[in-house]
Amino acid sequence: MSKNSTVLIAKSLQDIFYHLKSVSDLQVLGAGSAGEPIAEKSVTLRHIPELSGIEKKERYLEFGSAVTVAQMLSLGKTNIPPVLYEALESIGNHAIRNHATLGGNICARGPRHTLWSPLMALDARLEFRNSGETKIIPFTQFSEVPPDFILTKIRVPTDEWEVSIFRRVGPTRAITPFSSAFSFLVDTQKDIVANIRIAFTGPVVFHSRYLENKIIGSRLPLSDKFIESLVEEAEQIYDAEFADVEVKPVLKMQFLALLRYSFEQLK
Repeated sequence: MSKNSTVLIAKSLQDIFYHLKSVSDLQVLGAGSAGEPIAEKSVTLRHIPELSGIEKKERYLEFGSAVTVAQMLSLGKTNIPPVLYEALESIGNHAIRNHATLGGNICARGPRHTLWSPLMALDARLEFRNSGETKIIPFTQFSEVPPDFILTKIRVPTDEWEVSIFRRVGPTRAITPFSSAFSFLVDTQKDIVANIRIAFTGPVVFHSRYLENKIIGSRLPLSDKFIESLVEEAEQIYDAEFADVEVKPVLKMQFLALLRYSFEQLK
């Protein structure tokens, strides 16, 4: 933060909306700026009670966008979907977890941060608000914060999954072009794959409904031949999707290795 930077403190959503309308080029902190330089003019959301709460419903958890990683972990492993809890545990150290917010992790620019993968796999819902409108966007359809809106809440389904795998690769305490996160969820019924979610995020975002639908209905255990065919098809989808994007080759190697490992848990 430069000596000439001004940080405004908002104590209510009305304060935020007023500042957004009144101040041009205003940067929002605390729910959308993790790892970014502090702009000349910014406003922090950390003191708004509505954005710092956690509600536990029958089938989902609802987090305010200014909830910290440490607050989420304090709920305990049995109260958060395992794939999300493991992702939270992989973030930084104690000091970073006390400062880093859920909204900041989601909305940060550049490579997608750690929580993108599990939230996408869990089919979380994002609530965005401005002074007169509320938008609900499924995580699978989210790419950036709508102009003049702020992220206010994140709704995370708490459905149980029989297979839950999370892996983070790359530098331990940094987000770089080599960082990525992988989530794999499977639900079965009578030895049949009833549902599956696969999400790989970082410098690229891979989530293929086509691939998931191809696996749903498959009988367990999966054969080696079928696993190999799925990995080959996933590689083809990956190559087609990112053909015009400059991506580090190691990312595809990571993705395919994690995918093969996860499928092998269904043998």
